[in-house]
Amino acid sequence: MIRVVFLCSFLLICSLGAGNVGQTEVNLTYGVALGQSIAGKTCSFSISGTWRVDEGTSRAKTFLYEFDPSGMIIISERTDENLTDDSIPREYEVIGGGKYALDRPDVPKRIEFRGISLDKRGAIPRGKSSLQVVEYGDDSFVTSNPKTQALTRWFRVQTHRRFLTFAARSGPSPSAFVMWTTLDGRDTKIDALGLRTDDRGGAAPVFGLIPEGLYHEFEYESKKDYDVMLRLELTDAEFERSHKVFSAWTEFARIGKLPLADTYLNGMEFLKSVAGNLNQCDEKLKLPATGGVTAAQDSRQQAPEYINEMKKKNKGLHVTDGMFPLGWRPLLDG
Repeated sequence: MIRVVFLCSFLLICSLGAGNVGQTEVNLTYGVALGQSIAGKTCSFSISGTWRVDEGTSRAKTFLYEFDPSGMIIISERTDENLTDDSIPREYEVIGGGKYALDRPDVPKRIEFRGISLDKRGAIPRGKSSLQVVEYGDDSFVTSNPKTQALTRWFRVQTHRRFLTFAARSGPSPSAFVMWTTLDGRDTKIDALGLRTDDRGGAAPVFGLIPEGLYHEFEYESKKDYDVMLRLELTDAEFERSHKVFSAWTEFARIGKLPLADTYLNGMEFLKSVAGNLNQCDEKLKLPATGGVTAAQDSRQQAPEYINEMKKKNKGLHVTDGMFPLGWRPLLDG
């Protein structure tokens, strides 16, 4: 069954009676309350992404559970028939799915499943069911079956590589923006937003989506003295949190509700919002103490200088062209 066919028909509910595949012996963490994060961070839990369960068998590793932010779950299987050296997880055979909901998305204690159809036995029973959330972190969580008390540990599967790039060009036509880059083993997706100024003399600055022609110039490190970039690799959870800043500011620009009247200052505030978001859980970036600018500095150069200062303070975090994983593919272990 292929993904397209499944997405049109998975809401048909199969009969009840799936077994308890995916249950394993897990020692609870002492001092961690039910549903409490084991990560010791203030950030909210994110279940979005692809997971698999730890059952201690090779068969359990063949099942992937994709939790979509929309509340849909898609269950796929890696089999000898659909596995080739060129396969990636999104091309596995879809064998089931349905809908899910967290009782408290930021600090969940229970996951509810509805309309689960499944061709084979998996970690989630068919029909309607729920699992208690015992522990959670960015890359794993533990659930308990309320009927059997059996515990299941879930591990996040790296199906993508995520990068965030601060890019700036100084000079008479300054630009300063942020790029969100996703690799999935097949395609590269880039979202870019920020401040740009056309090369035409006297052109007014614009805050909004960055044209492909401009952001493509920063997919690789520039040799030009007036260009600077800081590229960071993020986890799925960090990327999802950061991308919300992109979505919010894209909407501000679309409806003409940017917070400040000065376009250059909007660009500066946007950069600080993105950078500050990365430090939401812990200090990932060392930020310029004064925004990297002085009060007397030309406002046109503030945003490029802010990125330049961040690059100096976080040079060890920069993903160089030599480190960037061109041609990366998800590992098909297990």
